[in-house]
Formats: sequence, structure tokens, C-alpha cells
Amino acid sequence: MRMDVGISGHGRRPQGPGPLLVVCSLLLALAPTWARAQSSAPDSVTLLWTAPGDDDQVGTATAYEMRMSASAISSSNWDAATVVPGMPAPLVAGTHQSTVVRGLTPGATYYFAIKTVDNAGNWSGLSNVVKWDGSGNGAPSAPRGVRGSKRNNDKVQLVWDPNPEPDVAGYNVYRSLDQGGPYSRLNSSLVTSAQYDDNAIPAGTKKVWYQVTAMDSTSNESAPGATSVDLEAQAATWAIQGGYPNPSPAGSTVRFPLAVSGPGGNASLEIVNSVGQRVRRVDLGTLPPGSTVAQWDGRNDAGREVAPGVYTAWLVANSTRIGVRLARVP
Repeated sequence: MRMDVGISGHGRRPQGPGPLLVVCSLLLALAPTWARAQSSAPDSVTLLWTAPGDDDQVGTATAYEMRMSASAISSSNWDAATVVPGMPAPLVAGTHQSTVVRGLTPGATYYFAIKTVDNAGNWSGLSNVVKWDGSGNGAPSAPRGVRGSKRNNDKVQLVWDPNPEPDVAGYNVYRSLDQGGPYSRLNSSLVTSAQYDDNAIPAGTKKVWYQVTAMDSTSNESAPGATSVDLEAQAATWAIQGGYPNPSPAGSTVRFPLAVSGPGGNASLEIVNSVGQRVRRVDLGTLPPGSTVAQWDGRNDAGREVAPGVYTAWLVANSTRIGVRLARVP
């Protein structure tokens, strides 16, 4: 199992580190991993994380256990650390969760870590350890999945994965015409979506380098996520048609006609349920120009048949993300 801020547990033997913890924001992965922490009041701290699954990143774990200590927590002294009461029950994998720890001594230093357990009694590994001293929020995590694609007239569209921290106010985008820098900020005000169009690239530029940072509500700026774009490369155009059969009965395979013009490239098909949770990722590999058909067997990443309902199939290729709706019936 895996958590991006902190804890995780599965029906299989737990793997990897715990969830990611953050004071105010916690990331869980296989085992819990915290993102960071933030003060709620002088004697309180809010910790946030992303729920792991029961089987890796699928399903729902059984329980969390968080502990705190005045010294750094490790596997060897975990049992000696103080159990934090009142932990919430795990939610479906990928859900952001949080808890508030109260009654702390202002100015004192505390360390937090978390583990998760599945329904077979398997415990995950230890999450990352979060340190909090009441001084305020740490910087957000660096934006992930930064990628760019060339548009017409040497314009570039950048996209990235939204940051998980709830207090992120926006993003800064920096550009350089040389791999070693210097980088100049392009936006005059914070970018509030996970996308930016660079429409002012100097004429004759062959390649550009970008960095994207996250800024929280107290002006803490993250480390950068980076990418580069070759402006001499031909841009690809992608298309996906509605899947068939639609609606599709349990046990049947859904087929999605795809088309790509230009140089082609790596692509995947992501199936997302009605509440926005990804249930399946199908790696399509490197697709050449032309037409092809992607297939989904109606199962999730754990190999189980998905429940009846409405789903969206997303074709993801570079910065392209195109979705079509479909229904799964009994």
C-alpha cells in the first residue's frame, strides 16, 4: 500500500515507506508520508495526508495509528512515542484526510509519524517524520508532473498536477532560454490553475526551460518542478472517440478509437469514477501517427470488476487530456 504523505496498508504485505506527513498537510504513500504541517492555534497543529488503499493504492485501509514525540521518531523508538487519539477512519485511496492535534506546548518541538493497517492485520512501514515547533507553515511541496507542449506559432502550454496542500494560493512560472539559467518569472500575479500558456517566447528560440513553484497563503514558496520544450519538434494532435459498447455490461471490454497526427508519443488511458477518483490506468505505450483502438476490460488497478456507474475515460498524452463519458451497467 502506499500513502503520499504518510501511511498505508494493504491486503497484501505492506510495502514502501509510510504516508507523507505535513503540519497542515500530510502525504501518504504505501506507508504514510507527510507533506507538511501548519498551525491551527498556538497549541494546535493540523496534519494532512492522502489516504492509501487496502491493496496498494486501491480500496480502503482499515485504520491509522499516529504517534508523536519530543525527539525524532524512527522504527526503533516507535513503540515509545505517544499515541495520538481520535484518528479518523481511513477513506477510499486517494482521498485527502486530516486531523488536528491539540494541547501542545507553544514553542516546544514535536515530531509526528503515522502507520496504517489493513483488514488482514498487516502494518505499513513508517511514514516520513514531520517536525513542528509552532513557528508556522513550511513551504509547499514542489509541483509534480510539470510538462509542456508546443502550440502553433512557437507558443507553449504548460500543465502540472495540482498541489495537495489546502493552503496553496497559486503558482509561479519561470522561463529560461538556457538550461543553466537564469530564470525569469513570467506571471505578474499568482497562477491559480495548474496550467499556463507562454505566448511571448522570443523569435528564433529553439528550446526553452521552465520551472514551476507553488506559493502558500503566507508567501512560502516551494522548490521548483521543471521541464523543457523543444520548439523545433512538430506538435502532435490527439483525439479520442466515445467508447463502445456504451453503456457496457459487467464482464465486457470497452473500446476507444484514438487518432494522432504529427510525431505521436507516449499515451495512457485513465478511467475515473463519478467522484473524480482514478480506478484504472492503462499504459498505451508510444503510439505512432494514425489510428488505433485502446481497450479497457472494466476492471480497476487491482484486477476487480468496477461497480456499475458513470465513468470518464481520459486520453492523457503530454499536455493533452481529453475525456469521454461512459456508463457501466450490471
